[in-house]
Amino acid sequence: MTRASAKAATIHEIAKRAGVSIASVSRALNGKPGISEGLREHILAISREIDYRPSAAARQLISGKAAVVGISLGRKDIELRPYYILLYQHLTLALHRQGMVPVFFAHDQTARLPDSAGAAILLGEFPGDAREAWLGERQVPCVRVGESPSGFSVGLDERHGLYLATRHLVERGRRHIVFVGGELASPHKHLRLMGYRDALHEAGLEERLLSLPHEVVDASLTSYRYLNRWLVSLGKASTEPGHDLAFDNLPFDALACATDELALGCLAALEDHGIGVPQQVAVTGFDDLPTLADQLTTVRQDIEAVAERAVVLLGEALAGKPAQHVTLPVELMVRQTS
Repeated sequence: MTRASAKAATIHEIAKRAGVSIASVSRALNGKPGISEGLREHILAISREIDYRPSAAARQLISGKAAVVGISLGRKDIELRPYYILLYQHLTLALHRQGMVPVFFAHDQTARLPDSAGAAILLGEFPGDAREAWLGERQVPCVRVGESPSGFSVGLDERHGLYLATRHLVERGRRHIVFVGGELASPHKHLRLMGYRDALHEAGLEERLLSLPHEVVDASLTSYRYLNRWLVSLGKASTEPGHDLAFDNLPFDALACATDELALGCLAALEDHGIGVPQQVAVTGFDDLPTLADQLTTVRQDIEAVAERAVVLLGEALAGKPAQHVTLPVELMVRQTS
C-alpha cells in the first residue's frame, strides 16, 4: 500500500466511525463551514483517538490549498529573530493539531499566497502594510498577530506592559529613563512607547528616546552599536589601554527597552564600558524570551497562548464568523537588571 493510499484509508476510517461522508470529515479537519459544531468536535475527537496525522502531501490531495495556511512576516522581519522563531514554532504546532499545514511566505511573496494557501496568519506591523486589505479583496481569510483595524487579530496589552516596566523603574528611584526602540519617529502606532509615556506623565518626568533603525541583521547588535556610540560621544571615557571606560553623571539612569533583544545589546554595551547594572543604570526588556531573559527584568508574554489563540481565530475566520480582536494579558518579571 502506498503512503497516499494509507492516508486515504485513515480518512475513510474516520468517516466510518463517525457515520458521515468523506466531505464532512474534510470540512471538520479543515475548519470549513457546512457542518455543525457538535459534529465537527465529534470528528476531531475521532481523529485524535486514532492519532491521525496527515502529511503535507496528503493534505493537499484531500482538500487542496484550503488546508494550507500561509504565515507571512512583516516588511523587515526575518525568521532569525528569536521571538519569531518561537512564535513560528508554536504556530506550526497549533496548526498541525488542527490538521493544517503551515507554509512560510516572506513579505515580498504576499502575491503568491492565494495560489498556494487558503488562509493566512500575518506577523509584523509596519506603516503602509496592505497585506490584510489585499488578502481581503481576494477573499483569503486571515488573522493578524498584533492589532487589526477591522479584521481578526490577537495581540498583547503592550501599552500596559511598558507602563508596568517604566513605573517599576520610577518606583526604584530612577528619574532619567530612556526608551530604546525601533523607528520611533515613524507614523506606526508604537503601543510600547505609549505605555512608557503614560508612566512618565504620571510621575511628572521628561521622556528621553533612543530611536534605532530596524536592522535586518541583529536587533541586539544594533542596540549595542548605537548605545556604544552614544556612550563614547559623552566624552567621559578613559583612553588608556587596558582600562575600563569610566563615566560620571550619566544623562540617564535607566533604559526601558522595547524588546529583550534590544535590552541584551544595551547590557553588553554598558558592561563593555564598565557601567554597573543596576547600580548605575537599570535595564528592562519586553517578551521574556526563554534563556535569553533569565536575568533580565522584563515583561512576560505567553507566546504559546498567542499562537493558539491565533489558530482558534483563524478557524472562526474560515467559518465566516464576525471578526474580533483578542488582547492577552502580560506580566512584569522583576530580576537582577533593575
